[in-house]
Amino acid sequence: MRNNFEERLMKIAKECGIELNSKEAQILGDFKEEVLKWNTKVNLTTIVEEEQFIVKHIIDSLMILKNIHVPHGAKLVDVGTGAGFPGIPLKVVRKDLQVTLIDSSRKKTEFLKFAVKKLNLDKTNVLCARAESAGKSDEFREKYDIAVARAVSALNILSELCLPLVKVEGIFIAMKGEDPYGEIEDAEGAIKVLGGKILEVIPYELPGGIKRRLIVVKKVENTPDKYPRREGVPEKRPIKLEKFP
Repeated sequence: MRNNFEERLMKIAKECGIELNSKEAQILGDFKEEVLKWNTKVNLTTIVEEEQFIVKHIIDSLMILKNIHVPHGAKLVDVGTGAGFPGIPLKVVRKDLQVTLIDSSRKKTEFLKFAVKKLNLDKTNVLCARAESAGKSDEFREKYDIAVARAVSALNILSELCLPLVKVEGIFIAMKGEDPYGEIEDAEGAIKVLGGKILEVIPYELPGGIKRRLIVVKKVENTPDKYPRREGVPEKRPIKLEKFP
């Protein structure tokens, strides 16, 4: 049964232009097993059917590597990682990456710490914290080459949570649905204020005709000290509501 999952994963990945070797597929299969096991006691995912898990969790995560150049040894932070997507699949395939998984749920980060140890993923840190707190901390602020977020928050909110963590010249990648252009319009002012600039919007398609977009934001200057604002404020009062010169 496990071998069937790994073979199916490798086949779907290849059809999507993503090369996985048998060892990587095995590790991702182990990860899937742990997600489903823990899912009975911790709300990690509603996607439990095998094919959907492969497509919507693993393949979707790896589309970042297919579409965007990720430098060797890059420091990557996954904000609001939940069950570990996209951060853990990215780490499994790119062992050179230094990955930090951030989530505010204690139960989810307990799972992630267990999974990282179980899968023997080195240079992988799990942090239970709000992104606003991490973005204010000298340990994490402007320390990452890449921030990724697959969270459902609007782009202007995600930008305030993620851009403070990114080094100047680094990038923030927001994983979005088929039509994020309204969000982009709402977020342009916020992104500029936070020191970013939208580089490109990359379309891709998952098996089953699921259309998605990667919004790539480059960090062109330091984020002002006042951002991110205190916990909860970005969601309650997105930057788009403030006045800009």
